[in-house]
Amino acid sequence: MADDESLADVRAAANEAVTVIRQASKEGQPEPIVEAIGALSRALVADGDRRGRYLMNIGSACMELYGIVGGEEPLYKALIAYRAALAAEPGSAINASNLGICLVRWFERTGELDSLAEAIDVLRLAVDAGKDRPASAGYSSNLGLALTRWAEQTGDADAAREAVVVHAAAVRRAPDAAADQAAMLSNLGMARMAVYRLTAEADELGLAVEAYSAAVRTVPAEDPNMPGCLAGLGGALTALAAAAGTVRPRIDAIEALRIAVRSLPREHPDRPMFLGQLGGSLQLAFLHSGDTAALREAVACGREAAELAPEGHRDRKVYRAGLAVLLRNQYEYTGDVAALEEARSLLAGVLSDESWDRRDRLKWKGDLSSVLHRLGRRHRSVPRLAEGAALLREVLEEIDPGDPELVMYLGNLGSLLGSLIDIEWDRALYLEAVEALERVVRFRLSEGTSDSHFNLGTLYQSAYQHDGSPEAYEQAAAAFSAAASEPRISPRTRATAAHYLGRLHLGAGRPDAALVGYEQALDLMDLVAWQGLAREDQERGLADFAGLASAAAACALAIDAPDRALAVLEQGRGVLIGQVLESRSRHEELAGREAELALELEAAQNAIDQAEESESPTLDRQRLLVRRDEVLDRIRSRPGFDRFLRSPDPAGLRSAVGDGPVVTLNISPSRCDALVTTRESTGSVELPDLTSSDAVTQANRFLEAVNANGWGTNDVIREALAWLWETTVAPVLDHLGFGPAESARLPRLWWVPTGALSVLPIHAAGHHGRADGDARSALHRVVSSYTPSLRMLRHSQDRAGVPGASSPSPSPSPSLVVAVGAGGVPLVHAEAETEAVAALLPGQVLRLTDQQATKQDVVDAIVRSGWVHFACHATTDAVRPTEGCLHLYDGDLRIREITGLRVPHAEAVYLSACTTALGSRQLPDETIHISSAFQQIGFPTVIGTLWQVPDQAAARTAQKIYAALPGISPAYAVNHVARSIRAEYPNTPYDWAAFVHSGSL
Repeated sequence: MADDESLADVRAAANEAVTVIRQASKEGQPEPIVEAIGALSRALVADGDRRGRYLMNIGSACMELYGIVGGEEPLYKALIAYRAALAAEPGSAINASNLGICLVRWFERTGELDSLAEAIDVLRLAVDAGKDRPASAGYSSNLGLALTRWAEQTGDADAAREAVVVHAAAVRRAPDAAADQAAMLSNLGMARMAVYRLTAEADELGLAVEAYSAAVRTVPAEDPNMPGCLAGLGGALTALAAAAGTVRPRIDAIEALRIAVRSLPREHPDRPMFLGQLGGSLQLAFLHSGDTAALREAVACGREAAELAPEGHRDRKVYRAGLAVLLRNQYEYTGDVAALEEARSLLAGVLSDESWDRRDRLKWKGDLSSVLHRLGRRHRSVPRLAEGAALLREVLEEIDPGDPELVMYLGNLGSLLGSLIDIEWDRALYLEAVEALERVVRFRLSEGTSDSHFNLGTLYQSAYQHDGSPEAYEQAAAAFSAAASEPRISPRTRATAAHYLGRLHLGAGRPDAALVGYEQALDLMDLVAWQGLAREDQERGLADFAGLASAAAACALAIDAPDRALAVLEQGRGVLIGQVLESRSRHEELAGREAELALELEAAQNAIDQAEESESPTLDRQRLLVRRDEVLDRIRSRPGFDRFLRSPDPAGLRSAVGDGPVVTLNISPSRCDALVTTRESTGSVELPDLTSSDAVTQANRFLEAVNANGWGTNDVIREALAWLWETTVAPVLDHLGFGPAESARLPRLWWVPTGALSVLPIHAAGHHGRADGDARSALHRVVSSYTPSLRMLRHSQDRAGVPGASSPSPSPSPSLVVAVGAGGVPLVHAEAETEAVAALLPGQVLRLTDQQATKQDVVDAIVRSGWVHFACHATTDAVRPTEGCLHLYDGDLRIREITGLRVPHAEAVYLSACTTALGSRQLPDETIHISSAFQQIGFPTVIGTLWQVPDQAAARTAQKIYAALPGISPAYAVNHVARSIRAEYPNTPYDWAAFVHSGSL
């Protein structure tokens, strides 16, 4: 024992050490804390009267150090100090509480369940000893935390409910300090989440969100508890989004979790946990919407969490298992087998540790089985699938009958057995799979139920295909219908179920029932290609439903419903174009009657357009779309605006027809027809000599020939044009009474090709050769134009009122002529072409050639111009069509950038560049190409090309078209020049059939 003077010094040094610890903890500095622990240890030796206090302070200092540097050592030392402190003062509530919470942290670190059980006992002691003290709320809150952890680990729902009661009492007695109140509210939210997960009681989920929200509102912004409160809120909102299938909670969850992760340094022990939660929320976003940007970020979070968790940490394997699930989902969209093999390896490594408790091992066995399922399906490997099935059977034997996860494992087994049956029919496996999935449907405990409806439908369909059982047919139809109608599962799965329903009925010879299924799928296309997704994800989603609209239209025509056929084609084709048109539509009527709502809508749309420039464009776009949709809901609630920005009815579609019919060429495996739409009606012409398989063959052969541009190219083109004439164009023109021209002015006609026909020059169909006359030539019977849809045609007509739109004439806006000869094969005639074009254009003309044609200068000029002419190279992208582009001097002007422009005085654009009117074969019904991009932004007339035209021929054609323009519309000029060149060179359609007119004039 020191003398009085030295004892005072010791105590002063100890007090100073406590102050140092507090300051260093705030600043995240470990070194001063280590020194302060040394000072406290010396005080412990010198001052036995305050042994309990010093031990408590040493324990607290070690806990602070753990929070900064992590690692097992400081936590273990804290445990030793707290045990000794309680032994020195057995009745101390604070020492008991400190030891208890340290034991909880030790459990979280090591997974030692005995430590958690001890923590609960010690914390009950703290609550009893301190029930009349000011800190009693904190003691109760710590006990509630230990009970929550016990419930999460053991599945003990009663412990979770007790935790809620204890935490609620703590909140009621919480001190006035905001940080303390927030911590207790956050712990209450955690306990309610545990009850929800163990019981699926929906009310507890809502109450958890309320508790966490209150915690976030209460906690000071710079308080160290803020990240935990945000992470808790993010987890609760993620669960709410999964349960309700709604967007806003998911967006808010991701934002909260991102902030929580950003606020913690890499070395913070909680960072891996928060990263895991963020990855889970991002995974949900991917699963519900197909947002691959969210999936990529989720995988990155999973990898970082797995890397940061130190060796020996109990959660390291948890994070590795979580990463495996993310990699499995990555495979679903990318087809990357390496990701799937990595997932299998990770899960096998996790399961090799036999020390994990039963619940965790069951989960990881289930996850491994799902990976094996995908590997088996990919390689059609019965051994892999059988291994996965064996794992799931083990899980189902061991799991508690009341465990909410039982439903998921039953569903997974049914789906996996279905994949085995697809390889080789097995009646016993079929019955086992049906029994599993029917149990899932009966339980109806989670959102997984409806996925099982879909899987059940595929099983019944397999049985129907195997033996033609009427019962299996009806069962499959009922299951697909149930899945398609369930709002809690992803739009993609719902649409697939409806699509399968349509195909099932069509295969049974019931086109009327098939049409209902197809229409249900089409109703979901806007969600499959939701505007909140990145464009590549929209395109990927729509590619899975190629031909859906045409199949629906064929069914409508089979039951003699041409108006319905037109409606489904307009709804299911050009989905992405329709979204752009919706955002570009004029709102004069709305502005006149609901000015404030019109301004709100305009502001919301402008914010969406600018979201690409933000730090998180996808998330920001999704949040802004939710806000815009709320504005649209309010607009549509107003009298007379119930169909505002919705697809028009057949009469509304027919109003787009101008001075000639619109002919939609519909091809599908079941039948091929031409829909003929006039202002008065919609009729159809059956095309019995046209088949979808022949169309694909002709299109493939045609594209191969024009891409090669060899000696036989013109022969292939002429054969394709003759085939088009006999099978498609001649029957349509004969039906319309458009025979060989008897006057100088030919009638107008607009073509809307679908499927494989979209790459063929329908306007030039006919027999072309020196021995052939003009009677069997579309060029000599009609003036053809193209439009992706009637909606686009109406959009063009809205713009056609701009002065000078029918032919170039003086107007307030200048004309722009761009020539870039460099890039690939030099375009030696490009500059001469633009000189000639500029001379033929009236009014002010701006010429930008080569070095002058920078991307920024060209874009700036486009938005100020009326007529625009490009002579340059262009590229199409078959996989990602919106990456198609015009090659300028210093960069590419891409389709996705063109569609973002606003051109108030748009009149016409001439694209003297390669394949500017050729769409993607992967997304033929979307008609995404450079020509349609300019139509979308308001140009009522676009002239483009279907293939690569020789430089000299392109220049000659452009000069002839501009020379013909005065007094006639662009469509007539294009037709006139094609006929004149054909008259000279009938055997070489490669030179004169490539140029096409799109738009209204």
